[in-house]
Amino acid sequence: MSLGPEVSAEKAAHSVRRFRAASGDGLPFFPYGLLPLTGFVLLTIAAWSGFAHHSIENVVRLTAERTILETGAQWASLDVSGQWVTVIGEPPTPEAGERLLSAVQAARAPTWLGLARPVTKVTGAFGAGTAGPGQASGSVARLAAGADTPEYLFRLSGARLTLDGRVPDIATRDAVIEAANTNRPARIELVESNLETIGIAAPDGFREAALRGVETLRLCNSGTARLTALRFDLRCEVHGSAAERVRTLASAPLTYGSVGEIDILAQEVVETCQEELTRLLEASRIEFDSGSDRIASSKTAVLDLTAHAAADCPGTLRVEGHTDNTGGDGLNESLSRRRAEAVRAALIQRGVAPSRIIAAGYGSAQPLGDNAAEDGRAMNRRIEIRILRADE
Repeated sequence: MSLGPEVSAEKAAHSVRRFRAASGDGLPFFPYGLLPLTGFVLLTIAAWSGFAHHSIENVVRLTAERTILETGAQWASLDVSGQWVTVIGEPPTPEAGERLLSAVQAARAPTWLGLARPVTKVTGAFGAGTAGPGQASGSVARLAAGADTPEYLFRLSGARLTLDGRVPDIATRDAVIEAANTNRPARIELVESNLETIGIAAPDGFREAALRGVETLRLCNSGTARLTALRFDLRCEVHGSAAERVRTLASAPLTYGSVGEIDILAQEVVETCQEELTRLLEASRIEFDSGSDRIASSKTAVLDLTAHAAADCPGTLRVEGHTDNTGGDGLNESLSRRRAEAVRAALIQRGVAPSRIIAAGYGSAQPLGDNAAEDGRAMNRRIEIRILRADE
């Protein structure tokens, strides 16, 4: 019959319309069961963030405190905020302050991924009148002065004299550059100026203090002259015959600021002491138990001789630890540093002043021999002691 197909078509049409209606009117799928889990995850992240912040800050503080102990910088205290560290105190020399800042910045701490540097930023609040931890009155004044305080750091290294700092005005800057270039010794081949002007009236006596830095440093073979926190400091390596002249010129009273640390190193004495220390450690090596930072008991005599030689040397000494390339870089660096620290502690026990000796580990980065041969690896596993030169 003709009615059959028509009924079937009508049913099919109704079926399609019912399907479309159900598809258009229903709500989209959403996994509502995940809402409690999402809330738990967010709560865990929030709680962990606070804990992680304090945990990281604690690692930063412990690492910086360990660095202070390792370098013998008993004058320093810390202010830690997150991964930022402020070192507070009055260093014995400007270079000692710079070395401590560099050491804190480079210090590493163990993490689940290996050794890492936890400190992302380190600044110094140095100056006279510093009280104890948390009471750095002189340093607080120094920081408050900020970029409006004129200061400088002049460095003579090799044949280059570098002028860094902030000076009051263009006239002062030009006078300093002219003084550095006029009749300069032949050994100074280049004067590099990075001096900035801060656009203030020159304080009475500042130009004299700036020229003092240039005039004294020109007499040195290497060194640094610095004016910061109203204090002039000089570290100079010079031939012994000129030492008294440099000291007299550097120590004269200033109208602006005061004279601080004047450290004159006689070059002949430095070179003689360095040769003696090098010869001593080449003739009788300081050895350690395998894979350990414990000094071999048979090396007591060489430690006695080394301490005696170090005590007679001028300036600051750096104990340097080195390894071969066996093992990972992180492990080698840590082992070399711990061995250097062990030698430093042994020398202090034998009378070398803690403030005069620091420790550093270089891992396998500075080989003397071929690491592919056992003899070469043995040469690379060593301790060296160096006198910090005046421009370091």
